[in-house]
Amino acid sequence: MEKNILVLTGATASGKTKASITLAKKINAEIICADSRIIYKGFDIVSAKPTFDERENVVHHLIDIIEPKENFSAGDFVELSHKIIEDIFSRNKNVIISGGTWFYIKSLLDKKALPECPINPKLRLELSKFDNEALWNKLNSIDPKRASQIHQNNRDKVIRSIEMCYELNSPISEYERKDNFNYSSLWYMPDISREELYNNINLRVDMMIEMGLEEEYQKMKEKYGILDIMKNTIGYSEFIKFEEGIYKNKAEVIEKIKQHTRNFAKRQLTYFRNNPEIKTFKTVEEIDYV
Repeated sequence: MEKNILVLTGATASGKTKASITLAKKINAEIICADSRIIYKGFDIVSAKPTFDERENVVHHLIDIIEPKENFSAGDFVELSHKIIEDIFSRNKNVIISGGTWFYIKSLLDKKALPECPINPKLRLELSKFDNEALWNKLNSIDPKRASQIHQNNRDKVIRSIEMCYELNSPISEYERKDNFNYSSLWYMPDISREELYNNINLRVDMMIEMGLEEEYQKMKEKYGILDIMKNTIGYSEFIKFEEGIYKNKAEVIEKIKQHTRNFAKRQLTYFRNNPEIKTFKTVEEIDYV
């Protein structure tokens, strides 16, 4: 018999984290975080990682699990989540997947198993020499369909896609994946206007600055140097560009963080709203969990 997994997704700053905690208490659930930045130790303010107090004694999985210098793929997310889900269900509790990293969630719940594709350090070193446009063009030459689904500035995902194509010796988009999961899923996202979302983002960025976002960036830089993951993380990349002289002052850095976050949220909102399997809700009472 299939078991239901509740998915709360949506754009950044749309309120899904708070909603997932409220709902978890209501249905006796634990939360698996589907976020490509929240997994990293030290990426606290930049990822809007909920504090222990904010988690309100609800168990959260896949937070602070690896160092920023380590690699983590959708395949890793699927493997870890699958084990966690089985454990949660074995304890007669419910499962909520909460986050905005769509590829992670779809990889886990689309009834398909990801092909086994290990990290290729030598290839990654070679690919690291290319800029974002050149990398995307490389992916487009070997898997146009996959390339059309990824923004060229999403460097991590482009590199991982090229890596998988090389390992499979075929385009990812054409790879036949076998049925592997016995979960059914119910998908929800907060019903929020674009104006309200953008206002939330601007307020959140101001709060992140007050909480010490720049100091967190400096701490991470001193510990690890400038990592690729930092270059591709909104909130860190702008400080990197400021130090490179691309931005004139701290005020411009803050405005760019807001602008880039709004742009990212706009793409998320458009994609989620165009997905027919996702229902919207204003309050958690509207979520029908069976």
